[in-house]
Amino acid sequence: MARPPWTLTGEGYIFLYRFPKAFVEENGFIPDYLQGKYRGGFGTVMLVDYHQSPVGPYREVLFIPGLFEHAGRKLYSITKIYVSTIDSVIWGQDNWGIPKELAEFTITPINAHSERFQVRHEGRTLVNLILNSRALRVPVNTRWSPLQPGLIQHHQGSDFVTRPTGKGKIGLASIEDGKIDASNFPDFGQINPLAAIRATDFTLQFPVPEIIQNGAKRGTKR
Repeated sequence: MARPPWTLTGEGYIFLYRFPKAFVEENGFIPDYLQGKYRGGFGTVMLVDYHQSPVGPYREVLFIPGLFEHAGRKLYSITKIYVSTIDSVIWGQDNWGIPKELAEFTITPINAHSERFQVRHEGRTLVNLILNSRALRVPVNTRWSPLQPGLIQHHQGSDFVTRPTGKGKIGLASIEDGKIDASNFPDFGQINPLAAIRATDFTLQFPVPEIIQNGAKRGTKR
């Protein structure tokens, strides 16, 4: 059993954007329950290598377009996400409603400051990026961040509202080269990020979610 809360540790990349509305509506893999509800704000792409979690090490790539207005709230939502293990898929969906899909991940060091991050699914290369980072690291805690409304996800007839928090060290990063399969993941490479961050030595807390059924709060999950 891998019920929440979860504590995860690892490292990864965070790319911060303000995605155009047209891009999100056409390429953002917006689920039916959020159609027509996009309200803009900051969006992000994250590429993560979790070293420890309640279901073991795994990797992920995810897309958050920005804020959606749903059930009287403005919340973020993960609209596309791939992970490297089936346990992460199962428990991510069941615990928080996150629409995880299974893929193969490869991270290949190039030199002291760059690496190749690849994601493959059913024989197709979905993400193929060469990422650079700098050695400078400063402490950060997401409790200070304005990106704190939480996440809204929908699974098996219920809405899941979750407010993850984290802390770690961050430095500057960049995408040197890359290619994204737009038919399977939003092609964020065509848009310049507002910020590109390399996060290391981080700890992420995923708490027990609030669950809402048919517009009525049911409470928290198990």
